[in-house]
Amino acid sequence: MIRFFSFFGFLLLCCTGCMNFDYVGQKFDPRPDSSPVTFFEEREKIPPDTYRIIGRGTLTGPARYDSYDRRQKMCSVARERGADAVCIVDTRIIPVGYYPQAKGEFAGPSTISTNRESTDEIGEPLQTDSFGEKDDGSRSRKKRVRYDFEIKLLLLKKSADFDEAMKTRKGFL
Repeated sequence: MIRFFSFFGFLLLCCTGCMNFDYVGQKFDPRPDSSPVTFFEEREKIPPDTYRIIGRGTLTGPARYDSYDRRQKMCSVARERGADAVCIVDTRIIPVGYYPQAKGEFAGPSTISTNRESTDEIGEPLQTDSFGEKDDGSRSRKKRVRYDFEIKLLLLKKSADFDEAMKTRKGFL
């Protein structure tokens, strides 16, 4: 029984897409969840001599995650690494593959209609376009593109806190 549930859990993990965060940089003491993380959308808006870069990260995942979920993930990772601020450097939406449109899924007013009065030799309805021409099925099975997002960002720490932390570490500053 335990095997079944562990296999089911593993299968569920493999089938679900999630956000991934790759990070290269320093790690400081984690900040509490209640502490705010300052968010900069452009590098030019960072006040000079206020923050120090402690690392670079890349957040990736399926495009179905909205901007709120992405921002929450960035802030939670920043807190885990001890950062006070996050700055977005680059954002991209990447097409990663095609998948067929499911049968019965509404595709809009230009969908090829099914003529229910005429059927083929096994009783299946013939697919026809709006001009009554037969369709071999290739046009009715449109392909959709799946997208992923990629966000490159910087994790920042306040300069005073950074200098204090470096003094406590031996061999730095």
